[in-house]
Amino acid sequence: MITPRAGLAGSFIPEAETSVEPQYKSFPPLDDTIVWIKNVDWEDVRNRCRGGLNNVGLIVAVIGEKTYDFGSWLAKL
Repeated sequence: MITPRAGLAGSFIPEAETSVEPQYKSFPPLDDTIVWIKNVDWEDVRNRCRGGLNNVGLIVAVIGEKTYDFGSWLAKL
């Protein structure tokens, strides 16, 4: 039974459980992350990055050409 004083103490954990030494656990999420990184198909990642970089280069070239055309049009005014 929980008494009102137990609620005022801020914890409902019996004192027998709080006196036990803390047990440190390993970090399975870290291990899972390492395994996931090792299983990545890096050749596919390389090809996707290369394709994305080519697309960015194409966009920069088109914007540069349009900016030059706009500057030429302004110079004729």
